[in-house]
Amino acid sequence: MHNTLKLLSIAIIIIVLATADSHAVPNEQTLESWPDWVSEAMAKETKRLKFRTVEISDGSFSSKLPGKPGTPEAFEGGWYFPSDIKTESPFECYIWNTSMDMATLASLMAENSIENLASNYGDISERTIFDIDAGEVAGIPYLALEWLYLVQGDTQALAAFTKVRAAVKGNMAFACIHSHLGYRETFAKGFAEFVSNAVYEDTSPVPYYEEIAKIDMAGMGSGIAYTSFSIDEDGDIKMDITEASITAVNPSTIVTGDSYTISYMQPDGALINSHSISVENGDITGNLTLQYGENDMWISSGTTQGKEINVEIDGTLMPTSELEQIAMAKELFAGDETSFSAQVWGAEMDPTQFIETTMTRDDAEVPRQAILTLGPLEITGRFDADGNMRDADIVVGPASIEIHRLWSNGSLER
Repeated sequence: MHNTLKLLSIAIIIIVLATADSHAVPNEQTLESWPDWVSEAMAKETKRLKFRTVEISDGSFSSKLPGKPGTPEAFEGGWYFPSDIKTESPFECYIWNTSMDMATLASLMAENSIENLASNYGDISERTIFDIDAGEVAGIPYLALEWLYLVQGDTQALAAFTKVRAAVKGNMAFACIHSHLGYRETFAKGFAEFVSNAVYEDTSPVPYYEEIAKIDMAGMGSGIAYTSFSIDEDGDIKMDITEASITAVNPSTIVTGDSYTISYMQPDGALINSHSISVENGDITGNLTLQYGENDMWISSGTTQGKEINVEIDGTLMPTSELEQIAMAKELFAGDETSFSAQVWGAEMDPTQFIETTMTRDDAEVPRQAILTLGPLEITGRFDADGNMRDADIVVGPASIEIHRLWSNGSLER
């Protein structure tokens, strides 16, 4: 969890979106305004879950589902897996044999389910975000989204509840959905078993280090970040960062964000180039590249917020890569210096120049703690022995954001 600039830029975006409406909801809503019978229904769970193996017809994918699975059905790009868990609605899971935008996928699955209910019963009203969460299952990051709402029946309005979880890693995407009041723990366990028991051919390069971090957005939503380092065929280091977030703008409106950063570095950590893509509510809002040009200048080019850019940045300047930042942090805590400064390229904040970031030790009481600054922004981070940030706190105006590493595999030492 070391891409400090990216985390700071995410913090800005989150706060701007979420504080635009003072009625943004906490991550999990209460049921105080709903009838008692809704509260009772929401507490229901399946006491004894039995899991059964499911396999697609060509044998290239298998996993486990709760209840009594139906026959898997193929659709363009993936497979659909229904299962009867003895509720009025089936437990449904999907896989895609390609990478998907995780936050966009979670929101789209929820919208499709709600629209289907509306077409079968009647108009939707009183839509409320019940919960937004993020986490990891078997080393795969996921986002969770839950909606509580009313559906107009023949004689009266009926309470309905849709819960979705989506997970993406490499060239495989998973999603599960259940539209019925309650069964939250049942659904969470069913999703976890479906993802963790998945057996399929994974052609993605094996990273020498990978990690998953969760971003808690001051009760306004959740985000997840997956980072990996691998060696390419030329012996260079490839870094992949995939981030996804769902933020509540008000009790009935969300904003989804997906972003990708791919950077190549020399074996010593020096940056070769970097490519950043940002997606908001399913639309690409940024597609930017930094590379060293033939005229000995850095070239930052692409599109951001609908505008084309193509600018030169002083070629004598050297942007600090993520691996170099980690090495500098490790050296800082091991030595006598109190701070260091570095120039970084921030595609999300200002892609036209390198931005200075400073790290200052603050470990008199908390081991390996430091303050990182970027302009007016400040982040308090705690670092591991490798110099990699394991958790952090960001304060922006009235809101605070917490970042925690949930999972890691491998070692930064090559």
